[in-house]
Amino acid sequence: MSFSDFYASDLTDITTSSDEDEVSPPKPKNGSTKKPKIEERPPYTITNTLRPPRSTSYSVRSLYEQIVDGSINLDPDYQRDIVWPEQKQIGLIDSVFRNYYIPPIIFAVSTTSDGSESRICIDGKQRLTSIQKFRVCPSYLPTLITAKRYWCKKQGANARTLLPKTLQQSFANKQIVCVEYDSLTDEQEREIFQRVQLGVALTPAERMQAIAGPWPNFIREIQSHVLGDDGFGNSFDWGRARGRDFHGLASIVYLIEHLPTSKAPPSSQTMDRWLTRAIPVPPKLRTGVLDTFHVYRCLAQEKMYRKPFTQRVSPIEFVMIGVMIYMKREILSLTQLSHAAEKMRADVRSVEKDVRANGRVSRLLFKFIMEKLPRLILRSDGKGDKSAHISSSGCSFNTHN
Repeated sequence: MSFSDFYASDLTDITTSSDEDEVSPPKPKNGSTKKPKIEERPPYTITNTLRPPRSTSYSVRSLYEQIVDGSINLDPDYQRDIVWPEQKQIGLIDSVFRNYYIPPIIFAVSTTSDGSESRICIDGKQRLTSIQKFRVCPSYLPTLITAKRYWCKKQGANARTLLPKTLQQSFANKQIVCVEYDSLTDEQEREIFQRVQLGVALTPAERMQAIAGPWPNFIREIQSHVLGDDGFGNSFDWGRARGRDFHGLASIVYLIEHLPTSKAPPSSQTMDRWLTRAIPVPPKLRTGVLDTFHVYRCLAQEKMYRKPFTQRVSPIEFVMIGVMIYMKREILSLTQLSHAAEKMRADVRSVEKDVRANGRVSRLLFKFIMEKLPRLILRSDGKGDKSAHISSSGCSFNTHN
């Protein structure tokens, strides 16, 4: 049967009937002969697209050198801490040696006026820190099969099995695939980070610090400008790992905005919704919060005021001390605020042995601020107890006595 046979049929062709031609179509009841107008839909377009990334590769040596000289930034504020255990880091090194697949590193690339490039690591921090650690040459296994450790160089008189120079050189020349984006905004960087991490168990605090918008930007401003690069430095330990510093600062700002109705930090879902609001931070709230953290930093870093912080401060104590400072900074002096923080910590610990961030502990701390604190006779500075709002301007954050 030929192709044309499909068109041959015993059926007769359809012909036009003259009788049918004489029958006019029914007229619309309203007498109109116009056809109904069909509204055309606009063609579907994709908006807010990124510029296409480029794929490239760098040697292990090149990546290491860029990390060391600061050309690669492994620690943008949305990044996770180093969370891989040693065995997982060893597994990465083993994969590099054996040429197994490693997911690409994702960079945001920017070019300075002199033509030099810098890179922000959006995804791949754990891989790069593993490579960096191996290149520094600690004791590392180049293989997971044996339990033997190798070193890159001798140290003192200790007997060490050295990794052959040929293997060291081979590792340095291994190529790592990278994906690079140009001209990304901060919001786009965070969006890529969040999308890439969908399959990774981020903590709620780590998710929060990756959010973009006026409110998370304000929290980041507090981190960088008010608290400094190292937060409160070594003044006291309040738990800052895995985004908990961002969460703690955000909790203080949330409670300040919702005074006096909220007596405890909100759930992660509520905090996420609060952070993602598009409305700007009200100027009055902004000024009050920045002043609060200026006073807080003064209390934590000046020797005469830091007594409440000499022992580890739990995250919920850190938050509620911040709320207390906001509420009392224009009434109490720095000396009085320091004494109040000391009393508040002693009060909650007289009831709770394990001071955790739960509703019961939060309500106890809030009750102290609202009911017990006004009745206390606080330590005086002997100089008239000028308000902390005024006297904190004389604090020197460069002196850690």
